Amino acid sequence: MSPPPDVVARIPWHLQSRARKILSGIGFEDHVVPMDRKTKHMSGGWRMRVSLAKALFSSPTILLLDEPTNHLDLEACVWLEEYLKDYPKCLLCVSHSQDFMNTVCNKIMWLNGGRLKEYSGNYDMFVKLVDAEEKVQSRAWEKQCMDVEKLQDYIRKNSANKKTYKSAQSKQKVLDKLMLDAVEKPEIRKTTFTFEFLECHRLPSPVLPFDNVSFCYSGDLKTGQVLYRNLDLGVDCDSRVALVGPNGSGKSTLLKLMSGELMPTDGTVGKAQGLVLGKYHQHSDEVFDMTRTPLEFFPDTYPNTTLAQMGVPSMSLETWRAYLGTFGITGRLQETQIGQLSDGQKSRLIFAMVRMGRPNVLLLDEPTNHLDVGAIDGLARVINNFNGGVVLVSHDFRLIDQVAKIIWECTGPNDGATIRIFPGTIHEYKAKLAKKMGAFL
Repeated sequence: MSPPPDVVARIPWHLQSRARKILSGIGFEDHVVPMDRKTKHMSGGWRMRVSLAKALFSSPTILLLDEPTNHLDLEACVWLEEYLKDYPKCLLCVSHSQDFMNTVCNKIMWLNGGRLKEYSGNYDMFVKLVDAEEKVQSRAWEKQCMDVEKLQDYIRKNSANKKTYKSAQSKQKVLDKLMLDAVEKPEIRKTTFTFEFLECHRLPSPVLPFDNVSFCYSGDLKTGQVLYRNLDLGVDCDSRVALVGPNGSGKSTLLKLMSGELMPTDGTVGKAQGLVLGKYHQHSDEVFDMTRTPLEFFPDTYPNTTLAQMGVPSMSLETWRAYLGTFGITGRLQETQIGQLSDGQKSRLIFAMVRMGRPNVLLLDEPTNHLDVGAIDGLARVINNFNGGVVLVSHDFRLIDQVAKIIWECTGPNDGATIRIFPGTIHEYKAKLAKKMGAFL
């Protein structure tokens, strides 16, 4: 179905106020993406927001949402949580955001091993219940193993003895019944992220200093919309920074200034000698040849001659198989065209490329999109074990809470075009947003 010519033009006038309230809540602003812009001129991410707005606006009896927080910033995520937590009808969603599920959901349906089981409560309650079940199952399975071993040992020793033959037969019936009602062996939940970033060469400060940096996309600081003005800040190998702020405040732009994809309109962005940046971004089509398989792409992109220059030992095809496996790309996935892989699997391949660069500073732009809950927790562990610097843009409160030591708030062009340190935790920042977003509901 083709998109309408613009977001609200076809909505009856008496309903447009409600439509604009929803669009404003999920990030449509005149200085970012105005509501009257034609959808054909919007990026894929903003079209996704239009689709979300249409679903919310229709207020159906059963609302189905598949990863609704993807492509939203923190403010929009909080607004959506506040909007949906009291949704008066049936809501069924698939989400990787634990905060979202904790706020919105009162039941969790767990699809595991081909079985679907319902749990009452939010996501945190679900985790507690599953952990308790697994402990009970584990104890029952261990007892069962001991009972089976004892019965088998008794049967083995007494089956050939005429005096104890009947007793052994009786024990065999007990064993048969036990095996018929056997407790299944508990499955060990494994993260699909088992890799570690290589230990990096640590550089003395300043590693990535900003000296009086101003930036405007038009290049004219007098007449254009200035995203940043007179920034003096820096990143080093001890940095653990989370960038927060509304859409259009310049979070991704700041990462591009750090990486050199953009040059400042005024001022300088320095880079220490020996600095290697590892940047994760969501646009895998700009990184991969979609017609190649992972097992073709990686050996061709990193031939042994290149690896030798990087100080990395030669890698055979089997070594590449094992390497990709640590990112959850196993079996037939390794020989599937990259274009046929899911977005989550492509995300894992991007991390595989970032690791190959042996970075000492990571720039991560929305790294949790398309990752499942287990993979996000695995990513947090990987980041915390990394001995270099990290600058993170994410709408996942849980990830920020686990890895960030400091929060930089990007104010945007309408509030000083600067960056200020938020004096609190990410949960306090979320509470601030919830209070603000309440006014738009």
